[in-house]
Amino acid sequence: MAKIVYDKKACIGAGECEALSKELWHMGSDSKAILKGAVLNPKTGKYELAIDDSQIKLHERIAGSCPVGAIKVEK
Repeated sequence: MAKIVYDKKACIGAGECEALSKELWHMGSDSKAILKGAVLNPKTGKYELAIDDSQIKLHERIAGSCPVGAIKVEK
């Protein structure tokens, strides 16, 4: 099982993630992306969401679209 790791502090609100997957991403009132269903990891300060291995390619594409690299996919 893989996971998305999202650094909200690094987010600049470009919105590419939401444009590629409205099911998982939306822009918050603070103009930063929100990863729906993610849980904050208190050790890293980043949000994490487990994803099915069949979704890896889509989420790697989303991660690659982030201009500041705030989204990572860990296998």
